[in-house]
Amino acid sequence: MDDHSWLASRPPERIEGERVTLRRAHLANLDATTVAVRASLPELGAFMPWAVPDYGAAHARAWVDAMDEAWPAGAEFGFVLVEPGVEGVSGSAGLINRVRPGWLEIGYWVRTDRTGNQLARRATETLIATVRAHLPEVEGVEIHHDEANLASQSVPVALGFTRDRVIDVPADAPRQTGRNVAWALPL
Repeated sequence: MDDHSWLASRPPERIEGERVTLRRAHLANLDATTVAVRASLPELGAFMPWAVPDYGAAHARAWVDAMDEAWPAGAEFGFVLVEPGVEGVSGSAGLINRVRPGWLEIGYWVRTDRTGNQLARRATETLIATVRAHLPEVEGVEIHHDEANLASQSVPVALGFTRDRVIDVPADAPRQTGRNVAWALPL
């Protein structure tokens, strides 16, 4: 979907959640983001085609630049995840305007050494609360994940999303099946 004009509102650039802070992707987080991705390449690379073996600062910079362009257009809002008492970036999460007018997709990944702490769930809850408080034209949110990515599936299940549909997509990472499960949560 290329027309993002239906979304006039924007989320705050810093959001406080339960034991997690979401900060707008910024060059100040470039090194910490690169470190987090590199530390998680085996797990991320299984399902995320952008998590390439030579991932480095140029890749992180390209992501920040893309977020800088997407934010004012209402196309995507990317955040890094920061936890109290944990050095660096613990992952990222975002709101993506590519489902249909009135709906946003929530995406997330968590640094490997921070998995098991319900960080993706807490970040997603924080994004849902932010959408409700700051984006009044949004009617619902979705989470999409590869059918084989059971760790990702645990988030929508825990938060009361309904399994809505399966979308056939090209498989472009080693463990992708080419079948994305879409979970929906009307707001």
